[in-house]
Amino acid sequence: MADAKANTAVPTPAHGDHDRVQMLSLRADGTPDQTAGFEIIGDREVALEQAREQFAQQAVSAVDQAERTAAATDEIEDLGQDPVIEERLRKHEAAAKAAEAAAARVIDEKFTDDPADTAQSSTSAKSGSTSSK
Repeated sequence: MADAKANTAVPTPAHGDHDRVQMLSLRADGTPDQTAGFEIIGDREVALEQAREQFAQQAVSAVDQAERTAAATDEIEDLGQDPVIEERLRKHEAAAKAAEAAAARVIDEKFTDDPADTAQSSTSAKSGSTSSK
């Protein structure tokens, strides 16, 4: 029994524990969030492209967060509508009104008030008769 060997599939302190990853996890400060001595596995070019994209997105997000934090104030002030959005809203409303007017014109041109009038006029046209009293 003293000669029994340990399970070699389980890491021992001699081998050390470490992460084997294909894509990094990042901390908020942009540093890798893996155990010390982690190993990147898989295709090197894919891992490099993923890391570049991930680091770039994290850096852009950090810049945005820093600017939002710097711009934040303790007081809430009424700044009104963003001028760009305000202009777009005006254009949207104008386009909607023009479309509503066009829809009304089409309905006015093509719609008949009384379905019986349409049936009578098509019957009269087929018979070729005109009634005069």
